[in-house]
Amino acid sequence: MEGGIRKRTTKYLAGCLPYQKNGAIVRQVVGYDRLVGEHTYRQLTELYRALRLYVNCFQPSMKLLSKQREGKKVRYVYDPAKTPLQRLLLSGVLPAEMQQELLEVAHALDPIRLLHQLEQLQQAVFRCAVGCPPFISSLPSASIHTFSVERCMTGALPVEGSDPDPAAGLETLCREQERRKRVLGWRRTHKDPFEGEWEQIFTWLQANPERSSGDIFRELQRRSPGRYQPLQIRTLQRGMRKIRASLLEARKEQWQEEVIRGPSPSPVSERYSTGIS
Repeated sequence: MEGGIRKRTTKYLAGCLPYQKNGAIVRQVVGYDRLVGEHTYRQLTELYRALRLYVNCFQPSMKLLSKQREGKKVRYVYDPAKTPLQRLLLSGVLPAEMQQELLEVAHALDPIRLLHQLEQLQQAVFRCAVGCPPFISSLPSASIHTFSVERCMTGALPVEGSDPDPAAGLETLCREQERRKRVLGWRRTHKDPFEGEWEQIFTWLQANPERSSGDIFRELQRRSPGRYQPLQIRTLQRGMRKIRASLLEARKEQWQEEVIRGPSPSPVSERYSTGIS
């Protein structure tokens, strides 16, 4: 990924403007090193998964209410310290059901375990930085250090190797199929040049969301020589925007579901493919 990674912080915290918390939060955690490549991007995403919960639920801050000049001195008046989650709940803009869900998220987390995992993810990002020691930077194929919500929950840690509920796995698979049908079923006003290929495109983006429209378009041209014309890439881009929006929404739902009810079981098809009965 050329040019390094600049991950936007828009809407990262409740009530903050774009880039307003870059110095206080993002730079304090991520630092100023140059981060390059898809592997680093994925590792940074895992770090942000943990950071968003830690800051929004457990890091209070004060807002400036007014400035009062007393001669040559300026007296700053702040409101009582509150976490972003507390400010959001006090704003009254959320329905009662969503407020209850957010409170369940906060109460289910152990801040000590969350901070410990956040530090591990932070070190994993540092190892990806350009200019780190050669014996570390020469390992681009290292596995991604992922964030686990289950390990941050209060109470006893889960038992390793526990079997997932087959019924829950089947329900997850059905939800995924319904979501895919809904996303790929948008109304077309002209003949679709990619008819019959959207399922494959969806699978490609699900496996690698960073793939560009140009990359996928060239792949389709290699699979079906002479079928696609250069201007048809705009149709592909519109469809990919819809797919990416759906994948992002599904990811957010999955993170919240993991926090409230624990990690979701793997789909039935995945368990069968790996030989798990």
